[in-house]
Formats: sequence, C-alpha cells, structure tokens
Amino acid sequence: MDKFFKRWWKKALILATVIGPGIIAGSANNDAGGISTYSFAGSKFGYALLWVLVINLFTLACTQQMGVRLGVFTGKGLASLIRERFGVRWTLLAVITLLIANIAVCTSEFAGIAASLELFGVHKWITAPLFATLVWLILYKGSFKKIERFFLFISAMFLVYVVSAVMSKPDWSEVMKAGVTPFLSSDKAFFLALLGVMGTTITPWGQFFIQSYVVDKGISIKNYAIEKWEVIFSAFFTCFIAAMIIITTKNVLFDHGIVVDSAEKAALSLAPILGNFAEIIFGFGFFAASLLGAFILPLTTSYCVCEALGFEHGVDRKITEAPTFYGLMAFMVIFSAVFVVTPFFSLFQIMIFAQVVNGMLLPIILVFLIMLFNSGKELGMPQQSELSSFIYNFITWTIIICLTVVSLLLVALTLFPNLFDLIKFW
Repeated sequence: MDKFFKRWWKKALILATVIGPGIIAGSANNDAGGISTYSFAGSKFGYALLWVLVINLFTLACTQQMGVRLGVFTGKGLASLIRERFGVRWTLLAVITLLIANIAVCTSEFAGIAASLELFGVHKWITAPLFATLVWLILYKGSFKKIERFFLFISAMFLVYVVSAVMSKPDWSEVMKAGVTPFLSSDKAFFLALLGVMGTTITPWGQFFIQSYVVDKGISIKNYAIEKWEVIFSAFFTCFIAAMIIITTKNVLFDHGIVVDSAEKAALSLAPILGNFAEIIFGFGFFAASLLGAFILPLTTSYCVCEALGFEHGVDRKITEAPTFYGLMAFMVIFSAVFVVTPFFSLFQIMIFAQVVNGMLLPIILVFLIMLFNSGKELGMPQQSELSSFIYNFITWTIIICLTVVSLLLVALTLFPNLFDLIKFW
C-alpha cells in the first residue's frame, strides 16, 4: 500500500510540474475580447456559429500540440526557430504580424478593464491611466509569475457559464444539430462574427506563448505525453466554455431580440443563475480576465520580438541592460490605454475588432508553424508517422485557407456591400 501511495504521489508531483502551458495558452483566449465576441455571436445569430467551435477544438489542439512538440524537442521558442530557419527578412514579417495582432488584443484587454469598471460607475478616463501605470510597474518589478498563478482561479470562474447555460433551458437536440451543421450567411456582421470567433479561440500570440512557456518551464521529452494530453484537455475546455457562452446568450438574449453591444447587455446573460448579482459577478470576471491579458500580452510580445531580433530580454534584467525589451512593453501599455480613452470607438467595438484582426493575421503565423513542423527531422525532432503528419497538415492548411477566404470576403463585403446580391443576379 505504501508503495502504491509513493508511486501515486510521484506521478502527482510530475503532473503538477508539467501542467500549465496548455491550460494557460488555451483558456487565456476566453478573455474580455473572447467573452465579448461569443456573447455578440450568440445574441446576434443564436446557435448559428456553434459548428465553428467544433472545428476550433480540433484546430486549437492541433496547433498547440505542434508548438509543444517544437518547444520540447528543440528547446527553442517559435520566434527563434523562425529566424534560424527562414532568415531575418521572414522573421521581420512574423514579428510585424505578431506585433500588430498583439497590440490589437492588448488594447482590447484595457477596453475590457474599462468596460468592467464602468459597470460600477468608474469612468474609463480614470481606469485606463490607473491600470496602465499598475501593469507597467508590476511588469517592471518582475512579479508576473505570481499573477500568472491567479489565472487558474479566473479559469474556474468560467464554469458559471456552464451552470447558466443549463439554467437557460436550451433545446439540447437543437444545440447538437447546430454543432455539426455548417451555416453561412451573406450578412457582413455574420462574417465579422465568424472571423472573430475563429480569431479569439486560436491566436497568433498563443502560438508563440505556449512554445516559449514549454521551453522556459523546462518540460522534458519524457513528460511530452503528459503535455500532449493537457493541450487536448485545454482545447476542449476553451471551446466548451465558448459554446456555453453562446448557448446562454442565445436563450437569454437572442430569443428576446437583445443584441450584445455593451458589457451591461453581456451581463444580462448571467441573470438566470445570478439574478441581481449578475452584473457584479460578470463585472468581476470580465475585469480579472482583462487584467491578466493586460499583463500577458505586453510581456509575451516583448519576449518574442526581442528573441527574434536578438535584443537582450528578461524581467530579471535591468532597464539599462534591456532597453528595447522594456521599451516595447511600455509602448504597448501606453498605446493601449490611450486608444481606449479616445472617443472614436466604443469599448465593445474595440474588443470585437481585436479578435477580427487576430483572425486575419493568424494564417501568416500558422504557415510558419506548419513549415517548421514539417522540417522536424532537420530540427532534431523524431520522425512522425505518415498518418500523423497528414492529420496535422490537413487541419492546419484547412484553417489557413478558411481564415484567408473569410478575411477576403469580409474585406470584399466592406468595399462592396451588395456583393452577394450582384452574384445572385448574375
């Protein structure tokens, strides 16, 4: 019996040291922008986009596993491998893509902070500069690791949506049918929501983050199998929570003709379970998820850019030793806070738009990822079976093509609003 417990305890300790990268990289997508996008999709189109989440489940698991495999077997981050394999020019393209996408998402995180506190009557002119200062000071002091642990608590809060979805009494047969039945609409708003749902579940920054995290955590080859299963679980959890948000908002808001365009309306979706406390709980969850993203995005971006371009980086270094590293973090924080207080866009529009930008730019990063993955043998990785290689390539290239087509359609519909009417006419 003692041997059994010792063996069980040893396995538990190994699991505790390995687990983390997949859950954080996957679940972090359910940030303020993610919640806003899913809430908008459910309240505007009901169950129509549930089938996208099923595709996202396989795609997220596939792409994150490729990042984990590359990180474990090469011991290098994605930015380093791109520079090593493709040279400085292509690395610059990857870095610019990541920078644009991450600035958009970082801005959405500050918009989420401002929107959540507006529920309690605090104006964005106060919250934006206040939390920009707080985020910068904590990042500069290098306390990110302590905040990172708080993420598991934030992830657990998303379970409220599971209870809320059940209490909204959906027709589960209708839910299952929508999950396996592709649906498309000629409505520009539909393509906006479609691209947003894709872009918030699978992100450019997430690909860089998980690979660097695996390397920094020092996950060994012998623990690779555990990390693979963690990635699969986290992909399921991420998409499952997203589905619960869509189901909840469909039944609570869509069925009553309410379309989410603010944090207040998104909070209404939790009313079936939380009643008068819905706004308070939603506001806190929205705030916590946004704040975590506001810490992760500047730090991840600065690490990846400096790693790719050969600048000194690391929170353990002084600002005089790594001026580019700290300067880039400061720029992202300041730009995001300033953009949020401008009167040109609503906070909700900023959060939705950031996910659309993610969806448009993601194919560029995924092309680098799959090409590196296919060069695994030259990078010192074990040979993949033909079936495994086919599955990874099929899923990744399919999502690259789909995102590219949807992005082009969205641009075309923006320039030519009557495009589908003209096609039908001809």
